[in-house]
Amino acid sequence: MFKTVYDALPMQEDDTEPMMNILGWRSGEETLTVIFPRKRHRPSCYPVPMVSPGALDMAGLVITPQESDFNTMTSQTAVDILREVALSPKEMDRVVTKIAGKQKNDDADMKFEKVPHVTVGIISGEEIRFSLNTPYTAKGETIVGEQTVKHSEGSILWNGNEYRELAFVPGKAEGSRTEASFTIHDVTIGVNFHWERLEEQTFKGSLRFVVHEGKVCAINELSVEDYLTSVISSEMSATSSLELLKAHAVISRSWLLAQMQHRSRNKEQGTGFFSFIKKDNELIRWYDREDHTIFDVCADDHCQRYQGITKQTSAHVREAIRQTKGEILVSGDEICDARFSKCCGGMTEEYRYCWENISKPYLVSIPDPYCDTHDVNVLRQVLNDYDQETQDFYEWEVRISKAKVKSLLMEKLHLDLGNIVAMEPLERGKSGRISRLKIIGTERSFTIGKELEIRRALSDTHLYSSAFTVTDDGEDFILKGKGWGHGVGLCQIGAAVMGEQGFKYDEILLYYYKNAEIKKIYR
Repeated sequence: MFKTVYDALPMQEDDTEPMMNILGWRSGEETLTVIFPRKRHRPSCYPVPMVSPGALDMAGLVITPQESDFNTMTSQTAVDILREVALSPKEMDRVVTKIAGKQKNDDADMKFEKVPHVTVGIISGEEIRFSLNTPYTAKGETIVGEQTVKHSEGSILWNGNEYRELAFVPGKAEGSRTEASFTIHDVTIGVNFHWERLEEQTFKGSLRFVVHEGKVCAINELSVEDYLTSVISSEMSATSSLELLKAHAVISRSWLLAQMQHRSRNKEQGTGFFSFIKKDNELIRWYDREDHTIFDVCADDHCQRYQGITKQTSAHVREAIRQTKGEILVSGDEICDARFSKCCGGMTEEYRYCWENISKPYLVSIPDPYCDTHDVNVLRQVLNDYDQETQDFYEWEVRISKAKVKSLLMEKLHLDLGNIVAMEPLERGKSGRISRLKIIGTERSFTIGKELEIRRALSDTHLYSSAFTVTDDGEDFILKGKGWGHGVGLCQIGAAVMGEQGFKYDEILLYYYKNAEIKKIYR
């Protein structure tokens, strides 16, 4: 909202940004902000009286640093000064018109004439082996079969030649584009999680290679609907109820288009994104999707689990995609950033405790009585083969030695706090997830956050969640926790139970995403 107003304000000559005063204050858990648009720094009467209005003056508390100026001031003088430095009614009308036009354009951003395409980062490395299962075109040639690309001094080495960028596009023969596929060997899934492993994965669409950060990166481009078919097949089981699959199709589509829209705006505006706050005694870091700069989303759990057509697509999945085609969640004029996790542990979490310090009206904390289940048939809907290796997700306990905490902090964060003495949660979200954890050592103390950073720092892989209590058991800490994942938005296991109990997909969505509505943006 602030960016919209900022962009609508007039720029004065020789200024590098619009002129304004900002007044903010807290009311309960809300921050209220008032913007006073300006056109001049000082009134023409300055320096007598010596008044150069700031935020408090613009709000009506006119301050004079000299008693003589105070004695000569009248209410009319104050009004004239404020009127002179503020925008005129006509200038404000132009600002309002610009804001209205921007909001209209934002709404138009949510409408597409045809199904959009998405770029997905699959894998990066010094060498990538892959196979073209059908004829593809690259550098004017028709190619099929086993291929290898390597990183070579900032270029891509393929068939003895070096390229800055290399693209393999499905052949033009009739039907070949829809049937075209390629297989990439040794794709790492579950990066840094306890189920990490290598898989051979097959994908539809185009394949492009670029050099990024000293490695070759493989990027898959395909239509959003084909991408969603794979995501739902990768995230959900073929046994899932149709209503659960439809709900997941809508949130996956919403999340994807919100990320693509956000990335596009950042690129147009040249704005950066900082996902950490670092001080001498504190590191607050969150891991978000803006981390990707050369493709829209990655293929792993960092974004949405995407395994191409490796997982067999059931008729249920295809029907869920078909019935919800083009449907997304919106809140006002915003495409909902529809987050989801495996199991919230009985209470979902607010967005701001896991990511950026802002509130999203549709990602609030709600009680979830549905996800406490041991029904194997329900769990199979959400937990794919290797996910089912994890069974103690709703309530769990981990014992970790203080010596292990010390070594993990050295390894993960390069922190030497001396011998670890205690761990003290400083801030928790509504679900009980810790967003700031103080670790006390014999040499010094250090605070870490947010949710995922805590999970990463206290485990060789990841703790299930940061919704845990800490008990000091002498040489060890005992962590008793609930839930699997960040807990924000839809709880997959809870939604699966709702689907089994007869809830429709729109009822499931609007239960987890308060203040949102379902909207169709393309056919």
